[in-house]
Formats: sequence, C-alpha cells, structure tokens
Amino acid sequence: MFLRHCLGKIYRHSKMISANALNPVVKDISSEYEAAIKALNGLQTNAQYLKAKGNRYLSPEEQYVKSILKTQNYLIKSGVTLDALDTLPVIHVTGTKGKGTTCALTESILRQHGYKTGFYSSPHLIEVRERIRINGVPISKTNFVNNFWDLYNTLHLKKTYSGDMPIYFQFLTLLAFRVFLTEKVDVAIIEVGIGGEYDSTNILRKVPLVGITSIGLDHMSLLGNTLEQIAWQKSGIMKPSALAFTVPQEAPVLKILKDRSIEKNCSLTVVKPEVDVRHDNQPSDIYKLNANLALSLCDRWVRLTKGDCYKDINDFVRSELTQTGLKTLKWPGRFQVLQKSNNMFYIDGAHTPESIHACSVWFSQLTQSSSRAKVLIFNATGDRNSKNLLSQLHKCSFNKVFFVPNKAIPVPREDEKNFNIMEDQQTARCHHHSVIWHELDQETDNGNITKKQTVKVFSSVTDVLKECAVEEHDVLVTGSLHLIGAVLSVINPNLYTDNCDS
Repeated sequence: MFLRHCLGKIYRHSKMISANALNPVVKDISSEYEAAIKALNGLQTNAQYLKAKGNRYLSPEEQYVKSILKTQNYLIKSGVTLDALDTLPVIHVTGTKGKGTTCALTESILRQHGYKTGFYSSPHLIEVRERIRINGVPISKTNFVNNFWDLYNTLHLKKTYSGDMPIYFQFLTLLAFRVFLTEKVDVAIIEVGIGGEYDSTNILRKVPLVGITSIGLDHMSLLGNTLEQIAWQKSGIMKPSALAFTVPQEAPVLKILKDRSIEKNCSLTVVKPEVDVRHDNQPSDIYKLNANLALSLCDRWVRLTKGDCYKDINDFVRSELTQTGLKTLKWPGRFQVLQKSNNMFYIDGAHTPESIHACSVWFSQLTQSSSRAKVLIFNATGDRNSKNLLSQLHKCSFNKVFFVPNKAIPVPREDEKNFNIMEDQQTARCHHHSVIWHELDQETDNGNITKKQTVKVFSSVTDVLKECAVEEHDVLVTGSLHLIGAVLSVINPNLYTDNCDS
C-alpha cells in the first residue's frame, strides 16, 4: 500500500514536470506569446499532409476521419464533450467570396444589439490571436497564452503515438471553441476555414443559423474542379432544422444548395440585395450583397432569441443599433484605403478572378483623377491560376509592378510563418509572376509596348516599401490576405495593440 502511494506521487510529479517542460519559461508576455506561436507553427499543416499523401484526392471516408472524427476526438481529449459544444450558440458561415466580411458585419451588428459575441475567423493579418475575438476585440496575449498551453499540454500528455496532435487549423478551432465556452458568449460567429463538409469547424452539431456567401472556383485541389463540387462541399455545414441563408448564386450552384438543404432537412432562403447599404470605400454592389446576408442572419438571430422586437427586417435595418453596427465595422485588409507618408495604399485581400476584377475596378475608380504613379504589389499562393488574376490587374496600367513573398522582413516573425509553402518556393513563384506579367505585356497591342514600366521581384515587403517611399504613389496591394498582413504589419504595426498586454 505504501509502495503504491509512493508510485502514485512519483507518477503525478512526473506528469507535472512533463507539462511544465512543454511550456518554456520566458520573461514577459510578448516572449510567452512568441513561444506559444512557435509551438503552434510546429503542428503539421494541411498542405504538408497532402504532400505526404502524394497530392492525391482523399476519399470522403478519409476526409471525414482526418477532419471531423479526429477533431471530435481531440475535443473530447481536451475535456470538452460534444454535448458541451452543443450548448455554444452558433452562426456558421461559409462561401468563397465575402464570408469574412459577412461574419464581421454580423458580429458588429449583434454586438450593438447587446449580445456578448465570439468571432472565429481566418487567416489572421498580423497576429494569430486576431482569429479569436470577444466583443470584436482579439483576445489578449495573456488570454491566448494561458488557453494555448492549457490545451496544448493536455493534448500532448494524452498522445498515443508520435504525431498524435491536431494540425494547425484544427488546434485553433478547438482553442476558439474553448475560449467561447469559457467566456459564455451569447453568440459565436464561426467562419469556415476551407469548404464546409469536412472543415474542422463542422464538428458543430447544433447550429440554428447558417450563412453561405457567393460561391466560386477556389481551393480546387481540396474542394473539386467544378462549381457544383465546391457548392456540395460548402453546403455541408447545413444542419437538420437549421435556417440557412444564401445570396443569389449561379444556377448550378443554387440547384446543389437546394438539393442539399432537402437532404439535410434544413430550410434555405435566398437573400436578395434589396436593402441599400453603403460603407466608406467599399464597392457598393459587393458590400450590398454581403451586408444584406449579414442583416438577414442578424434579424433572424434577434427573433430567435428575443422574439419579434421589430415588425419586419426593414424595421430591424432602420434601427439605430443596426445602423451603428454597420457604420462602426472595422475589418482591415478588405477594400481599405490608408495613407502612409508619400503613398496612398489601396489594400484588398482579393484572391479569386471575380474578386480581383472587383478590386481592379475599385482601384481604377478611386484613382482615376490622381496624378500619382500607380504601383502594384502582388502575390498569390496555393493552387490559384496567377495568370487569370494578373490579367485582370494588367488593365489598370501600372507604372511599377512589384512581386514579393508574404513576409514583412527578411526573417519573418512567428505570427508570419506559413509552412504551406517554403521560402524558396515563394520566391520562385514571384519570379514566375514576373514572367507572366511580361507575357501579358507582349499580348497587349500585339507586343507593341509603349508605356514605360518597372517590373521587379523583391525578397520582403520592407524592401518593396523602401522603393515606394522615394516618390508619391497610388499603391494597390492585393492577391493574398497573407501579403496584406505583411504590408499592414509594416505600415500600420499598431493595428491590434489595443489588447496586447505588452
């Protein structure tokens, strides 16, 4: 008996030492945060997993096990049951274009209506903690660090084999759910990572409201090569007895959404952009589409939780609280205009042909009366067809075109590191973009290039901005939200210092 008691104490002590060893001893919260992000970056990414599988498509069964079943198992290992997760009040949003903006609008409006909000989004622009917000503000570094190590150590100690840990996005999804449950939010707005059916966020079983933004061709290596295949994946977040809202879609997409809504016993409403809403420099048609979807989600949420406070959606939209939510939205990196010394920056994270087209029209309209030289800073990642994107931008008649990897400085911060693509691959892709641009020049006017144009490849955003600082420019930054984040971290580094604890 005495021996068993001693062995028990030794075992518990060894677990304590093991847990402490996983959490490096550091001096200040900024260093602790960096250490946590470094550990997070050590988790295998989706891209690495696919590469290890030989870049083949995974069967539905494999995708279910890899994403849904594994995420559920890690959730339970972390000490949260699926029944406990069912208590989280959720609005789940997917789509190809505008889902981040729709989520941000939904969060802003509901917060003004008195709800304590949680908001999970991706990717981050500058700091990982941006992905998890309470009442519109990224969680503090202290909050992030404490919750991170608690979850990380719990899962690490329960490993059954060497690689038995969630991958990057799975881990952050579990972390967000943990924070929202602990904070007892009134509503959690959850943005899907990629797709829907097999996205880690889709372990959610009880979802009253679903939003589906415009669907287009993107992430085709993961979701399929046709609009119908992608629509099938996106509609996977529909749940029995849930209310789903979507924007007008192409006919093949809408058919899939309707079929899936019947399959999943989920009602589907197509929201027409009838309410005229505008916001700062946002293109009116795109903003109107996303805002009307957000307004429908918010109106229905208020009705579900507070009853018929408003006689109809028009009454809800006209209310002072709703208008304040619309007007006070801050969502950096999307149709953003920012002045920095000699340069006027036009910043948008467009990364599909349709969104790049809208971005180029937006930039041209806002700069048509400007005498400043026009500069493009561009990068694209993943499996996107760069020529399709650049051909839209080529029409803007830039004086200077700069291609650069998604890193602010030559040695990136932990928050900036992206293991989906190696540094040499990023640089090679930038040179490929340069070749494409010259080909587009040759195709224009049968190769008769009359305009004087500078085309360069840089190693970091800092180097590009030094080049821009020489004279006044209108600078369009687009192609990747990761690039947007790198640029903002240099020209607006204090974007999220309001709750950093440093």
